[in-house]
Amino acid sequence: MDTRAKVCLIIGGILLLVGIGGFALGISQVDDIEEGVPVFALEDVTNGTLMVNDEDGQGAFGFTFYVEGSFVDANDDGTWDHCEQTSVTVTDKPDIVRSEWSSEGHYLEGDFYNEVIEFDGCDSNPDNKEFYHENTSFIKLGRACYACGTGAFTFESNQSVYVVSDDDWDIGVEVGIAILGFLGGGGSLCCGIIFLIVGTILVFTLKDEDVQPMMMNQDGQFVIQQSTSSTSQVTQSTPSDTVVEPYSFPSTGGTELETKEE
Repeated sequence: MDTRAKVCLIIGGILLLVGIGGFALGISQVDDIEEGVPVFALEDVTNGTLMVNDEDGQGAFGFTFYVEGSFVDANDDGTWDHCEQTSVTVTDKPDIVRSEWSSEGHYLEGDFYNEVIEFDGCDSNPDNKEFYHENTSFIKLGRACYACGTGAFTFESNQSVYVVSDDDWDIGVEVGIAILGFLGGGGSLCCGIIFLIVGTILVFTLKDEDVQPMMMNQDGQFVIQQSTSSTSQVTQSTPSDTVVEPYSFPSTGGTELETKEE
């Protein structure tokens, strides 16, 4: 097999394996994302204290509050009933961190606010609904401690609430790895397949070059040795030290010459 064909096949095989590995990594991260639903930090409570861990110093996402129920506006006043019936009061909180990413909520100062869809309040809009993951038994009430720094967060409520730490729901790393795995794996697979196709074509189109044997002649020079099967003519040379005698015609013994002289 030609060396160029071998190189293409080897590179193609390596890229193919890398691509398969990238896809496997991406699929594993998708599974982690689907399973990445945090458990409630507090369940069925009317008060509680939670710790905020702002590891990067840019402010935390805070906490999301849910209640058991359904989205209903019985009095048709344009507000979901559970938002009007449930009151949450923050009694202690860390200082907020005024970062660029959280600038939209700096005015909240870490206090509780009603929210279903982000910053849309509790308007009884059919599209303004959010459940705890896929569990329709828990409906979103609001959030608190948006952009808080490290410290203790304490609250009270007039009805039972369920609280999730939004920082536990941060799946940005898993999403990034999944995207990298799929993109990198797809690119490697495509390149690997191309190299394998090219290598296969080279296998059938290129032939190994025959190596001509070399030999040394009497003068000490290297010459290519011709195959005896392709040689149809043999030349015989006379050694240079052989003396060739001149050719002489046979003698008639002088009989005819003597007759004429008589």
